[in-house]
Amino acid sequence: MLRTVVCQGVTLIASRHEMKIWVAALSVVAGCVGDSGALDLSLTLPTVDDLRPVGMTTISVVASSPDFTKTNINLLEGQTFTAGDLPVGKNVQIDVLLHDVSNRLVGVGEAQSLVDLVGDKKTELTIPVRRPFIYASSGTKLYTFDPTLDPRQTKFQGQLAGLTSPQVTVSVGGDRLVVGSTNQLQVIDTATHMVTGSPIAIPGMIHDAAPVPRSHRVVVAHSAGISIVDIDTGAVATGGTASVDKVTVGPTNDGRTAAIGLVARVAPPLGPLDPCSGASSLLTVDIDTPDPTATPVATGQAIADIAASPDSSMLFAALPCANKVARIDGTTFSDVAVLPRAAVITVANERIWAAGTKPSTPVCTNSSGTTVTCPANAMSGCSATGTAIVFVTTGASLVVSSIPIAGGMPTEVDVPDARETIISLQDDAKQHAQVLRTFSLQPLDLVTLPGSQYVSLVTKNTYYIAALGNSSGIILPCLEATTGNWLLMDMASASVTSRVRTNCDPFFGPSNSIFTDWDCDAAPEGQASTQGDYMPISVGALFGAR
Repeated sequence: MLRTVVCQGVTLIASRHEMKIWVAALSVVAGCVGDSGALDLSLTLPTVDDLRPVGMTTISVVASSPDFTKTNINLLEGQTFTAGDLPVGKNVQIDVLLHDVSNRLVGVGEAQSLVDLVGDKKTELTIPVRRPFIYASSGTKLYTFDPTLDPRQTKFQGQLAGLTSPQVTVSVGGDRLVVGSTNQLQVIDTATHMVTGSPIAIPGMIHDAAPVPRSHRVVVAHSAGISIVDIDTGAVATGGTASVDKVTVGPTNDGRTAAIGLVARVAPPLGPLDPCSGASSLLTVDIDTPDPTATPVATGQAIADIAASPDSSMLFAALPCANKVARIDGTTFSDVAVLPRAAVITVANERIWAAGTKPSTPVCTNSSGTTVTCPANAMSGCSATGTAIVFVTTGASLVVSSIPIAGGMPTEVDVPDARETIISLQDDAKQHAQVLRTFSLQPLDLVTLPGSQYVSLVTKNTYYIAALGNSSGIILPCLEATTGNWLLMDMASASVTSRVRTNCDPFFGPSNSIFTDWDCDAAPEGQASTQGDYMPISVGALFGAR
């Protein structure tokens, strides 16, 4: 184990034997503070090879506090690396990011508590470092994605065993993953990906969960209120009585930490003509002294999701009916950014991350088959009657925004609609097909990975086209399809780096058409689910913000 203090940008050269030890234990002095002080940083790695970061060429040590943020990027070139200085400060958060030669994130670490960097002494700190795994829940299983691998590799997708009805996943301290099931929490050791300890009972049906920053506690939104759970002791304290759909955690103006729950969540409209309305409430519960009689406060707004800043007293909301992201101060809403059909939101690294949908453009016909302007009550689907949507000319598309928390222009990524090919099984060549534009798209959940370069989402897409016929009868049947999707986006390049179509469920009819048997075409290589068909309902990541 290396215990050499590196000050003033001095280069450390290790022997071949020492470098092997360093790669195995990853214990290294990361930098200095003051004239004689130092941060002696030890990084611990999993013992399981498939969970251990590999291929790193740089180590970024990030020190942040309310007063400063400093990032030192340490280059690894063979057996040599250089460390830099860190400023003196109290209550400093230390994070570690490992990147490979292509700048892909291959390892992440986060200190489990704040530290004081003092100029006249050495501060020792140990951080667990893991691959940046992403987890998607389906309600019955928990699926894993390893973004450090090529999507075509076998272990890019996987499952975790020993879980009961997983609904939502959050990272606590990096060394543990907390999975909210129907009415209990289960804990996973991230060094082994194995369930550890006994389940922790929750007094209601779980809807959402969020970690309490820099602690081993989580808050759980459920049908009977908000529970604060100590993962170390299993202690559960509950506040409020309303059914809470979403929950977030952040500081208050007077220095406390509170859990804010969203009551009566309003989902964005599905189809291009569907209405949007509703009114949500907020339930606030003190983390340390939850009030069991706390009641929700009406906001007068339709809210799809909420997110609090972990470092300052700021709360944000996704407003699907108003098509924007807003800041909430009490019951006052201030516009932050335009976002069509805003659905999901989180806050990380002084930025707001949110996703919404640009709706598709429908074409309608009336009962006589004449093309008309689509009225608000136009029906869709294979059983539609009267004035009906027959197809869309522009598909629905995903929009992801990254917005500075202090104000300023957002970075917006408009992802082109993902079309689906439905093939006729009566054609042995499998070349008789219909290519469908996205009729509707629902962002179901969003998580940002450490460093905020990558964002992962899960979505539910629908596809639809009416039957085609003439005076002789129906030639092509009506087609409908629903897909589940997992996405990994690189916000730096404004691109989708990975996509997995988790399922494709087609429907066709009527049975008296000429071509009667249809199915979804196979997903491209690397985009097909290797874990069977499932519809994801939530997404989480190690050290991620959701």
